[in-house]
Amino acid sequence: MIKKTHHCHSTESKNQASILFPEEKFPHTPGVVPFFTTRQGGVSQGSWAGFNLGEHVGDRPEHVTHNRQILMQALAPDAHTLAVASQVHGCRVVEAGWSGPPPEADGVVTNRMGLVVGVLTADCVPVLFADSRARVVGAAHAGWRGAVAGVIEETVHAMQQLGASPDQLHAWIGPAIGPASYEVDRTFPEELLKSTENKMEQEWQKFFSSSKKADKVYFDLPGYVLARLIKTGIDATHIINLEQCTYALESIFFSHRRSVQRGENPCGRQLSGIFLLPNP
Repeated sequence: MIKKTHHCHSTESKNQASILFPEEKFPHTPGVVPFFTTRQGGVSQGSWAGFNLGEHVGDRPEHVTHNRQILMQALAPDAHTLAVASQVHGCRVVEAGWSGPPPEADGVVTNRMGLVVGVLTADCVPVLFADSRARVVGAAHAGWRGAVAGVIEETVHAMQQLGASPDQLHAWIGPAIGPASYEVDRTFPEELLKSTENKMEQEWQKFFSSSKKADKVYFDLPGYVLARLIKTGIDATHIINLEQCTYALESIFFSHRRSVQRGENPCGRQLSGIFLLPNP
């Protein structure tokens, strides 16, 4: 069985991959392992320095490959394959197990043991799902566009197709840009309200707060995602929000917004994943 430590070591001691296992503090889903990586450890350099797991951000391919090997070694022997789609800030969800290039999607689900479904983020909200009774897991990449378009609901629906039930689901909201760091144009709330896929009705107002800048407001993206999770039928007590801000915690997480503001773009990506353990 996997040893759940916050720091999982690779076979090379100089490469220490820091992985957060929320089940250490909130154990409630037997048979599954959710995890969130940080930027600490790894072999990437420059603006990707550390444990970059994104293949699409300009990092040297051999560095990303090495970092992914470190990750899988840390999860072995219970996990053997990593399934990450090509993310496009949409709401399409696919079942893991494809052959060839990764499909364009922002959610991945599976009922196969040892297959890690994951998403890459650097400010967007990663959400992990599990129905341990039905033995189905999923991962969703929820930027504001994907969240508004319905990627949370589509992931739950895809898991239902594999036998999961919303009232049995548990979910984890991983590290993402926090409500005190995500400043958007004052016209943004109107864009959110006008979206034909927005299911939050007038509740959207509570996710915004005033900024010192007249033309800006702050948006609570993780809070918005949490509200959408609850509306799918997931029990609020089954949802864990890590409440870790990628923008503010510079030494721990990559942040796209922070990198852009400093002219250091592109930056690396964290990986959030979940997999099924063997049956006891």
